[in-house]
Amino acid sequence: MSKVETVKGPVDINKLGIIDYHEHIYTEIPTWLAQLDSDLGLDKPDNSVAELTDWHQAGGKTIIDMTAADFGRNIYVIQKIADRLPEINILVTTGYNRPWYMGRWVYELSEKDMIKQIVKEINKGIQGSGVKAAVIKAGTEYNIWDKAGKKLLRVASKGFQETGRPIITHTTAGTLGVQQVDYLSELGVPANKVCLSHMDRNPDFQLHSKLAETGVYLGYDCFGKIKYGPEEIRLDLIKKMVDAGFGTQILVGNDLARPSYLRHYRGGIGLDYLLRTIIPEMREQGISQNVLNNLLINNPRRFFEG
Repeated sequence: MSKVETVKGPVDINKLGIIDYHEHIYTEIPTWLAQLDSDLGLDKPDNSVAELTDWHQAGGKTIIDMTAADFGRNIYVIQKIADRLPEINILVTTGYNRPWYMGRWVYELSEKDMIKQIVKEINKGIQGSGVKAAVIKAGTEYNIWDKAGKKLLRVASKGFQETGRPIITHTTAGTLGVQQVDYLSELGVPANKVCLSHMDRNPDFQLHSKLAETGVYLGYDCFGKIKYGPEEIRLDLIKKMVDAGFGTQILVGNDLARPSYLRHYRGGIGLDYLLRTIIPEMREQGISQNVLNNLLINNPRRFFEG
């Protein structure tokens, strides 16, 4: 793959610059979900533009919006945001987040129709917008290896087989990574075309090294979320993985899907936290620029290249 689809069309893969592999730029979450959790929904375009501007000024160039249809994707607003930020590459996803967000939808939709939708959003565009998805999403619940989760993975695998687009999965609290990789492999998806998100929620070095041996990419995206443990744990995990020879299989981002995380929404750490705070801390702890270049630039590019 020499080019990657962005909201504004294909871009040379060598011109993606620093990449944040997992974010949520704009979301219009379902009413039932808003009633359960008031700290969800990023539905103010001006605020999102301000966050992205800060992130770009910190060095960011390409960002992957992982908002799937079941989590409130609005491709038309994303297009308008992209128009206001011509210096940034925004990539979008197709597929589905996880069974819990889908509710009855996960059971009522046929696999055939779901696959057809994914292929259409990749080959022709999303909802008549002309914007083609760059990645496919699927997810499972917390330690629950059930029919619904397997269905989403089967749909994603078929989408990959028909389009070649890589798969980024949701792992709830970093669980079921082994099951996801094994199942996708059985379905014909090479491990190096799969990235497991949120794995730093479960910072088990033995588990991560076992997964990395398959060739899969591991997504670390919980920086700044101290409720999941101190930064020391995440940084130590990265250093151990690098020392073990797996530094080229880590993708980094922040997955800031809540207004409370974002400076221009509710005064949170901000979209630029990884670049302005964590990367300098990595340098201070002796992580080389070569490793940082892999985390920020080369690894996600290789992920798309396969």
